[in-house]
Amino acid sequence: MQTALNRNFLLLLIGYIALRATSFFVRDVWWAETIIAALAIGCFAYFCIKDLSLGWKLLVIELLIDGAGHFFEFESLLLRTWFLGIFAAAWLWRKIRTRTPFVLPPRAVLIALVVFGLFFLWSILTGLMREHSPLFVLQDAMLYLFVLLLFPALEMQQVPQLLSAVATNVFIFGSTIFSVATFALYSSSVFTLTDPYYHWFRNVASGKITDLGLHFFRIVLPEHLLFVPIILVLFSCLLKKISDKKLWLLLSCSLLVVMLNFTRIYFVALAVGALFLLYHTPWKQWIKTASLTLAVSLLIFFSFHFVASRGASFGLDLIVGRAAGVRAPSSDVSGAIRMAMLPDIFRTITARPWLGSGLGTTVSYRDPTTQLIETRTQFDWGYFEMIAELGIFGTLAYLFLLIVILRKGTRSAVAVDSSVVHGLLAGAIALFIVNITTPALFQGFGVLYFVFLITMQKCKVVANE
Repeated sequence: MQTALNRNFLLLLIGYIALRATSFFVRDVWWAETIIAALAIGCFAYFCIKDLSLGWKLLVIELLIDGAGHFFEFESLLLRTWFLGIFAAAWLWRKIRTRTPFVLPPRAVLIALVVFGLFFLWSILTGLMREHSPLFVLQDAMLYLFVLLLFPALEMQQVPQLLSAVATNVFIFGSTIFSVATFALYSSSVFTLTDPYYHWFRNVASGKITDLGLHFFRIVLPEHLLFVPIILVLFSCLLKKISDKKLWLLLSCSLLVVMLNFTRIYFVALAVGALFLLYHTPWKQWIKTASLTLAVSLLIFFSFHFVASRGASFGLDLIVGRAAGVRAPSSDVSGAIRMAMLPDIFRTITARPWLGSGLGTTVSYRDPTTQLIETRTQFDWGYFEMIAELGIFGTLAYLFLLIVILRKGTRSAVAVDSSVVHGLLAGAIALFIVNITTPALFQGFGVLYFVFLITMQKCKVVANE
């Protein structure tokens, strides 16, 4: 068993790295990208027809190792979009052919989902009637539609949970390698912020590489959002198994990714999530584990900054400066841009506060650095973006759906008494905090996280997994 798990881990890790390397090297060779994407789509369709449970496994793996899903496209649609569409069609066809009933979530979740669905459909129609870009409407809608994966997820629980554990480990180690390698290439000046890799990283991987001075770079990717709940799950497990070396290795890798990401709201969310876990833990054990975790985090950051700066600084001034940005958002560029968006956001909300302006709503602002008027679909204010698009009623309906899922998760935690479940709940609370400045609750990875939470209602989660 252990040999098979190690083999699967290595194969998936190689696939994680090869996927990104291949995407980079064929970025300008359209016919090669088309052939690779077509072969992947064809193979996935074959497996879904042959064995739907195998198709589900492959879809779970794709969601975890394919990042934001932009590495390959076919006919202007993402590979992930093709996979989701093919799986949905195969799953529905099997339902019709075998006449098997749907496996439904708990009644409270189902009612909340239906109520939100009505507001969601209204937001789509409103966006189209207000002549928002159909592409923007579709992009926004796709993020919320991830919640529909809960129906096949509830049905496919016979899929071994060890698959998810192996894929999650690959996600952690693969993301660590990807972030550290990218950081090293720019910190060593081998690459520059105008080279092809930078444009591939930004436009295809959907990431950001930001020079913070003294050769220290922020490495940001959308999938890094998942590291907030992952860290809290590992922290929760360590509260009971503080001497577990494997858990410390996974936590250290996860902390490394977050420290290179260096997003302030992530640190705030982690602090809130960790405080939630204090409720379930003796305070002495919590303080001991939290102190060690903080020490590891600072050691990672100081070491990387010291090496990157060629021994000039440990980066303490950078930490102080980023912390000051929480109190005075306009003190740095990203905070100034976020503040510059607020006037137009408030105008949009006050124009249609209750039912919203529909999906695909944009925000315009004057860039504080270039003084040019910019227009974008991402508001950098999670709750304000939800209210602008869904309205107050739609936003409350969506938040109610998530809260119902959390309530069911709390019941499961009491019944199972699992440190993993406590960590998952802390992670969910942290995502509510992240959503203040980042679209965490309606970003693909955030929605999938809540789908995973609700599937736990019918399966027992144990810490060893």
